[in-house]
This record gives sequence, C-alpha cells and structure tokens, in this order.
Amino acid sequence: MENRYIHFGIVLGLIAAISAGILGTVNGFTSKVIAENALKIVNEARVEVLPSASTFKEEEAKEVDGIQYIPGYDESGAVVGYVASVAQPGYAGDINFVVGIDNDAKITGLNVISQSETPGLGAKVTGKKWQQQWIGRDDSYKFDKAVDAFAGATISPRAVYTGIMRALENYKAEVSQ
Repeated sequence: MENRYIHFGIVLGLIAAISAGILGTVNGFTSKVIAENALKIVNEARVEVLPSASTFKEEEAKEVDGIQYIPGYDESGAVVGYVASVAQPGYAGDINFVVGIDNDAKITGLNVISQSETPGLGAKVTGKKWQQQWIGRDDSYKFDKAVDAFAGATISPRAVYTGIMRALENYKAEVSQ
C-alpha cells in the first residue's frame, strides 16, 4: 500500500515538472510579444497627443517635479516636442494623463489615461471633445469655469488644468532649454 503512495507522488511530481516547463517556455515566448504590444499602444497614445512626432526616445526622458517628459522626433530626426506624463490629484484620486507640448510650449494634445472621478460628473474629463479644447493653449491660459468645467463638477477639470499648467511651466523652466 505504501508503494502505491510513492508511485502516485512520483507521477504527480513528474506531471507538475512537465507543466511548469511548458508554462515557462510559453511565458518566454509571449512575454516578448506582450512587451512589444504594450510599447506599440503607448507610442500610439504618444503620437495621438504629439502628432508631428513619429518616434519617441524613452532613454532621453527628463523628469521634473514628478512629471516625465519624453522627446518626440519627426522623420528627419529633429525634436518636435515632448510628451509629458502627469498625475494630478482630483476629487476621488489621481487623474493620470499625457499631454503633448510642442517646441513653442503649446499643447498639441491631451489624453486622460486613468481616473476615478464621479461617473457622469468629473469623469467627463475623459471625453475626447473636452480634451481637444486644450489644443493650442499655452501657460497664459486662465481656467474659465463657464467653458472648462461641467455643471456640478469643477474639481476634476480644474485638476487637469492644474496638471497641464504644471507641465507647461516645468517644460519652459527645465526641459526646453
């Protein structure tokens, strides 16, 4: 009877070892593909907010005040601006977004990546139409509650505005030099 338990233990151990080997091999193949796809998605989001750029060099990124600035290059290899990754406290938590900034320190695009604001109110900052209204603005723009906020929700839009202004001011002071 004891022999039987040893036999089952060996068979079970063998099955577990083979399964682990197969899973490890499959993970080795798929992790590269997953990483490549993630980079592709990130670059597409960057191109969305800095459309004049075709490539981005993360190894040349600069960080100022917790904001990461990644340079964007056009086809000729010239820097056409930066994509800034910003996390700004909102009503219910951080609002994470990327903003494109051209060489003239003007906004070329905005994309709110994640937020936990109130649905139907502050969460409207994820709307494409609202995000597009920021294109062309610079650090001289003053928040206009009538235009930039939503009825019943001013904290979330003001938080995005504050994050954008932080990104633009740091860009002008530290990055564009």
